[in-house]
Amino acid sequence: MSAELDMSQYVDLFLQEAEEQLEVLEQETLILEREPTPERLQVIFRAAHTLKGSSRAMGFSRFAELTHETENILDQLRNGTLTIRTDIADRLLECIDTLGKMAEQIREGNGDAVECGNLVEQLHAIGNGGEAAPALKLIVAPKAAKSMIPADLVPVLQEALAEGPILHARFRLHPDCVMKYVRAFMALSVAQEHGEVLVTAPDLEALEEERFELDFEFAIQSKDSAEDILAKFKEIGEVESVTVDVWAPPTEEDEPDAEPQAQTANTAAAPPSGEAPASSGATRKGETGQTVRVDVARLDNLMNLVGELVIDRTRISQIGIEISQRYQDREVDALQETVGHIARITADLQDQIMKARMMPIETVFNRFPRVVRDLAQKLGKDVKLDLVGGETELDRSVIEVIGDPLLHILRNSVDHGVEAPAERSKVGKPAQGRVIVSARHQENHIVIEIIDDGKGIDLERVRTKAVNQGLITSDQAAKMSDKEALQLIFHSGLSTAAEVSEVSGRGVGMDIVRSNIQKLGGVIDLDSTPGEGSRFSLRLPLTLAIIRGLLVDVNGHVFVLPLGSVIETLFLDPSQVQRINRREVIVIRGQTTPLLRLRNVFEVCNGGDQADSYVVVVGLAEQRVGLVVDRLIGEQEVVIKSLSRFCGETVGVSGATILGDGNVALIVDVNGVIPSDR
Repeated sequence: MSAELDMSQYVDLFLQEAEEQLEVLEQETLILEREPTPERLQVIFRAAHTLKGSSRAMGFSRFAELTHETENILDQLRNGTLTIRTDIADRLLECIDTLGKMAEQIREGNGDAVECGNLVEQLHAIGNGGEAAPALKLIVAPKAAKSMIPADLVPVLQEALAEGPILHARFRLHPDCVMKYVRAFMALSVAQEHGEVLVTAPDLEALEEERFELDFEFAIQSKDSAEDILAKFKEIGEVESVTVDVWAPPTEEDEPDAEPQAQTANTAAAPPSGEAPASSGATRKGETGQTVRVDVARLDNLMNLVGELVIDRTRISQIGIEISQRYQDREVDALQETVGHIARITADLQDQIMKARMMPIETVFNRFPRVVRDLAQKLGKDVKLDLVGGETELDRSVIEVIGDPLLHILRNSVDHGVEAPAERSKVGKPAQGRVIVSARHQENHIVIEIIDDGKGIDLERVRTKAVNQGLITSDQAAKMSDKEALQLIFHSGLSTAAEVSEVSGRGVGMDIVRSNIQKLGGVIDLDSTPGEGSRFSLRLPLTLAIIRGLLVDVNGHVFVLPLGSVIETLFLDPSQVQRINRREVIVIRGQTTPLLRLRNVFEVCNGGDQADSYVVVVGLAEQRVGLVVDRLIGEQEVVIKSLSRFCGETVGVSGATILGDGNVALIVDVNGVIPSDR
């Protein structure tokens, strides 16, 4: 029997599994340092054991060697011969980093070519303080359950029995196992090293196609002892239980009722940490069977197609309205009804695709605990990080972009905001600083806040720095409100750090952060109280693909204003327009609001009547600006098409869309328009 297998086809699956398990390892190790529990150690140990098994199966020897040494340390922690310490946590995290680099090399087709000899020696040195422990406590069922080997193959085994002893190996995989055939293949490979595999149950084809639940069996003709082969089988990851017995032809007495035996095996295999029994594992399998992994590129293509469908829906709807206005006929009514139905179906389809692309923001948040731990350690600070609202979902296109800006703000909060323990104690604060990162939905946006209880921002220092660097004059600095002075933090080149460090202080970063947030159509705001801390608030759209916009007419040209930025609209009475510092303003309910005429911004002044009849008040953080337009057309869902590929970056324009009449309209970048007038 041959079990040749092209393992290259499993590389992607291996890398997916490695990514998931490494994430589990890092998250649980970070918590383990503060809250060591047997359950957490069991989770970490299992993740390391799974990585070791799958990397061995794939032939990545360095990966397997490093996970094996990691597993040894974890096992000593588990059995109490070692106690978790900072230096041990550091080495474990270093192992995780190195394994991540190996996975990256494997992804690039270079194998696991990352040097890890020093790290392995360090793990050896740590482990020398503890006693060796068994690799994995697999519990062998005391009495075998009913054999899965078909009765029609028993005569074949009986005939082979005359040539030598036959061993019967039975496996039950862990319910969370995602590479079932790889595990079965590993078992087959081990079996073939010790003899000839005579029979598999289910058959090899069913194993290859993973047409089995958790159990499979081999009959092996071998002269080696069952104990030796069992020891090798125990090295395979994600195996819940395994037995190796001498095979004998079945008798009626050897075929007891299957149900009680299965229960005995499950009970015996249950780990002491209180894991879910096999029966609940079967339920979980059923649940996971209802989901599928989909290539991200396919989702992107699907989203593009839905975007085209939304454009056509708008077009068809527009044509339907025009026809119904011209003709009164039953057929026209039927057409209108059908158009309405298509519009509803398209909206539902769009909604479902949008949901399929949604991801919890915890995929970004999970990067933060490690960063804060390492940074606090480097700076000699004690910082507690709280993550709130990780289950909040937003489109993956936003997730991909938001990670780095958030990380930069977080690093600044730990570096500039939170004080050292001695400094905090001196002013009566707890020695441990606190940083909170939270996310929540608010209407059609997501709001992310990063709050620290540090020393806040010294506004006088900010003003002085800005003056010294020539960004503003002394007179301007004196007239600036505290809120306006805080905005200087986002100015390119401004830094209040006394010394340039590895972390920050070069005056680069916050301007890029704001720029990236604005490119997403989001808004960033900052509040700070000296001695009490700072709060960064980010307001981001849930998706970048399709938005609701307010269509306005400016001298015959249609522009789209993102509805998320629109606060209110009002009729413009020319007598209400006043001038302050040669700028037009209007007073709305006692608040002076500067006016900005879109016809001047986009230079569409030639020809046509200059009606300027309406004001659309838009907001950027706490700023309010009234955009003057000729006419309000109405709200509409629009598909954003990027122009940067054809026209480069254009200030004040975030993209374009196709309208129901087939014409193209520019989508106004409110963030870009407002600063240009300041």
